[in-house]
Amino acid sequence: MNQMKSTSCELNSALYTGTVHHCRYSPNRHAFNYPLYMFSLDLDEIPRIQACVSSFSSRFFSPLRFRRADYLGDPQQDLKQTVLLKASELGAVIGSIDRVMLLGQVRCFGLYFSPVNFYFLFDQGEALYMLAEVHNTPWNETHCYLVNVASPKSQPKEFHVSPFMGMDMHYEWKIQLLDNRITIHIENWKTEKLFDATLALVRQPLDNRSIKTVLKHWPMMTLSIVRGIYWQAIRLLIKKIPYHSHP
Repeated sequence: MNQMKSTSCELNSALYTGTVHHCRYSPNRHAFNYPLYMFSLDLDEIPRIQACVSSFSSRFFSPLRFRRADYLGDPQQDLKQTVLLKASELGAVIGSIDRVMLLGQVRCFGLYFSPVNFYFLFDQGEALYMLAEVHNTPWNETHCYLVNVASPKSQPKEFHVSPFMGMDMHYEWKIQLLDNRITIHIENWKTEKLFDATLALVRQPLDNRSIKTVLKHWPMMTLSIVRGIYWQAIRLLIKKIPYHSHP
């Protein structure tokens, strides 16, 4: 638990800073590494966060805004219940789940873009499942994968994401949740490993000081993500990586 303005502002929610690393192994090697920050939000704590952090809101314009319509499902429905329902549809046993944490982005000065949001489903402090809400660019479609945190299983690719990656492959996940660190690793396999990505994050308190620090270093996180995606796409075109149209 992190102390913020007062004991009434002790939160499960936090800010995470770190890096995302991508490496493509075939047909040509291509790798990059970007720094970033992400929010880990207890979906029951949103009103308390905006009461504790002056630049965070869920109702009005602010430098950082949680807007329900940016996330999974019907914006008129509670996000936590929407996540639990989707996880149940995909095979999760949700009867004992008492907390859902969103690891993702919020609106930054009115702009929002997030290639993937991760929802962790907890039972008495233990993360049982991760629901990955994946978005593709530029088709603006969404697909969810359910992962057992303790024993993730191989999953067939079911959703077109990058035009530089085909559909005939499967995913391998590795997830590590420690007290102050999160690591999410995914590999794309066919007969050999084609690609992997690693998100490595370190926990920071979610308070006015930490928000001021990340906004100073990343004043427009949303634009940084979009710029990085399209810059890497240009580099892949230059390297003549095969293009796969939307199936």
